[in-house]
Amino acid sequence: MVAWLAAFSLFLGAGIASVNTYLALFGAQRLGMGPTTAGALVAVLGVAGIAGRVGWSKAARPGRAEWLPGWLALGALGAAALLGAALVRGPLVWAGAVAVGVFAVSGNAVSMVLVLQRAAPGRAGQDSALVAAGFFAGFALGPPLFGLLAQSGRYGPGWLLVAAEFAVAAAVAFLWAVRDRARHGATA
Repeated sequence: MVAWLAAFSLFLGAGIASVNTYLALFGAQRLGMGPTTAGALVAVLGVAGIAGRVGWSKAARPGRAEWLPGWLALGALGAAALLGAALVRGPLVWAGAVAVGVFAVSGNAVSMVLVLQRAAPGRAGQDSALVAAGFFAGFALGPPLFGLLAQSGRYGPGWLLVAAEFAVAAAVAFLWAVRDRARHGATA
């Protein structure tokens, strides 16, 4: 489980970190927002992330929690699509910022709930550290890759990169959930 959640977290973290790093710059450079308004995009994402973390963590009960990371990553994929669509319809950037908070940021919290639910006695700290290491490795990889596109003003391909990262996170999460169900179904 830990390896699967660490891989999920790697791709989720890469997408989240890219959004966190470039969302305000995107608002200022491509959508014509002033610095305060562009910064408010990140604040909106943060507030939505708090609400999403609390809500989805409460919903992450055994039997449901295993499937939530995949569904949340798919929601994050939709959020990336909204950010890309903001190139054509600027106001969609606000919906995209909210959706990143509600889905992507919450995916990280739910993965930690899973670790706590599933860790062997005495392993919760080590297992959560390994999953967090995957998440922060994504933080280290995502923004420089996105930055290669952003420095030439290519935000459309940048949001596609984020969408791809969230799609891979979803695929990893769903593959793990299917394997986990098969394994637990075989022992039940």
